[in-house]
Amino acid sequence: MGYSALTLPHQFMAAYSAIPLKVFDTDYNQVQQYQYIVNAVYDTVNINAADPYTYQSNVYMKLTSSTTNSFNLGDTILLDDSINSNLQTGYYNIVLIVSPTEFVIDLFPGVLPVLFTLKASRFFKWKLSPDTNGYGKLDMSNVMKDLVSQNLTGETVDYALNYEGPDTKKCFGILAGYQSQYVFEFEDNIFSGTVGFQNSTIMSLSGIPFAVGDVIQIAQNPVAWGYTGITSSGVANKARYNSNQQHSFLTGQPIQVAGQTSITFYNGQTSVLTPINSTSLSTYQTFQGNSVQSGYIYGIPRPSYNTTATIIAIFVDPTYGVVVLTDIAWAGSSVPISGTIKFTGNQLQQNLNSYSDYDLFCIYNAHINRPDYSITAFDKYVVQNRAFSGNNLSTILTQPNQYRIERSTIGWLLEHSSPASVMDGVRFKFYNSNGTLLGSVLSSKQPSSLEDVYYPIGLEQIAGSSYTNSSGVFSGYSGQVNSYCVSGYDAPFGTPSQRTKEICFKINQDCSMYEVYHLMWKDQYGSFISYPFIYISRDYIESEKKTYYQQEGKWDDNTFDYDDYGVGEKVFYERSRQSLTLNSGWLYEFERDLINDLVQSPSVYIQTPDNRLFNCHLDQPKTEIYKNINEQLFSYTFNVRVSNNEFRF
Repeated sequence: MGYSALTLPHQFMAAYSAIPLKVFDTDYNQVQQYQYIVNAVYDTVNINAADPYTYQSNVYMKLTSSTTNSFNLGDTILLDDSINSNLQTGYYNIVLIVSPTEFVIDLFPGVLPVLFTLKASRFFKWKLSPDTNGYGKLDMSNVMKDLVSQNLTGETVDYALNYEGPDTKKCFGILAGYQSQYVFEFEDNIFSGTVGFQNSTIMSLSGIPFAVGDVIQIAQNPVAWGYTGITSSGVANKARYNSNQQHSFLTGQPIQVAGQTSITFYNGQTSVLTPINSTSLSTYQTFQGNSVQSGYIYGIPRPSYNTTATIIAIFVDPTYGVVVLTDIAWAGSSVPISGTIKFTGNQLQQNLNSYSDYDLFCIYNAHINRPDYSITAFDKYVVQNRAFSGNNLSTILTQPNQYRIERSTIGWLLEHSSPASVMDGVRFKFYNSNGTLLGSVLSSKQPSSLEDVYYPIGLEQIAGSSYTNSSGVFSGYSGQVNSYCVSGYDAPFGTPSQRTKEICFKINQDCSMYEVYHLMWKDQYGSFISYPFIYISRDYIESEKKTYYQQEGKWDDNTFDYDDYGVGEKVFYERSRQSLTLNSGWLYEFERDLINDLVQSPSVYIQTPDNRLFNCHLDQPKTEIYKNINEQLFSYTFNVRVSNNEFRF
């Protein structure tokens, strides 16, 4: 067997793009019902103790993990026992949680696993049928994307804080193999107290999944007995078949006659009337005349062996090779009869032994456009131990552009670092209108062991955040800031050095007569970036009312009249929702990429003039992205619906 992965996912992959895998096995067409099996394994823990455990009158296996695990009651976990010849490798249900490090699975104790090599994981599982060329091909993104987040946070947002992004990435490994229907081909049966079946070409039990106590299905191949002619048997005018070869057919056994062209009556199904001797037999066919034509009779001399049986021993004999001894009673000697042994019920056997690398691959809450996709496309958005020119913060914002921003803009840039130690935080450099450096500040991640962090990027956000002055005093020059740049930094020896390319912003100088709204959205690579809509906006209220009629009038003792405030129709339910029409103002050519990304984003927020964020939706299903060689020619208008409804009763 030659099982290999021809295409593996890259170490860093965008979860919302392809996560490809292509495998091949030279034996894909050598066994029955072959399927590739691929398990993406995650949340893996090492097992350092395994003990029998009695629960609800059943004896199960209690496993103790070396670290706290995240498993829950009812989970199905994948146990990797590949170091121990996959003795206990398989899928098991958790029937009891004993403690944060102890859980009980429905593995019935047999041979205890070899500890410190046993691993337990959550998993996603695929079964792949070979294509016409034998390859198993899989795109794991449709399932794996569910392990990363598309939301900023489920909690109340403090706009000035750095945020850990634990749901923005997930690392996993691949435990692969195959399943097939195991078939043991035997050459003949053998008598050893009961009937066994042997194959002299196999001299090892390695790779044979049968065990004592297994129930198996035996299927003998039909035996071909060559006859040389047909004569009368002299018994009730029945046909006799003669040969110079020995047969082992018994009275009453069904047979198939073939080979006659002159007297075709003899061809077909019949049964043995009596074996006359070891080289001739008579059938229930009426004699139709002598024939000197030769042919074959097909049948199974020992049909009682075609049955289910229980294995009572399996061993290697120096002469007969592997012998599978069953509880079938001996039915007498016969010519050699070959055949196959399988598990009953077409049971399929699994073998998981390839690519069991844990946490080798990591996926991120990012998307690569199809024309731009490559297997290494996301690599540059993961900060690694290399020159800063090879590392980007995880955003579509790029050099050398200066992106327009308001002082009050709210947004977050996302950093992925691998390992965490290659980046300590981000550095902001601030410039005045002449391009002169005013100073710089450092925004450090806490704790330093974090790999994924959101950093606030609005000027007022930065001012309210926890920062360290690197040069100058930010509070003293912040009012003079005209533009600023941000990049990742690393300070292993106290002095910060640049670790990523810079992203630059320019304070918007347009003097708007209107309240300024922003649209903030999750961009293609996971950051929350924002664009100011500084020109005219329109505000709408959508409302829906439900009413009922009440009885009108006022009864007072023996009088009746109508009151002035009593009405027959009452409102008992009212739902309202705010919607707005926003205008972007004139855009630079490079800013069209922002609009393109905004329209496609699954997570959009509106920032109101009082600097609050609300989830919202863009109403228009189609937006024309203008293209022109001239800059500052186009503006965009969006109809925005605030996500939350207001109710009154």
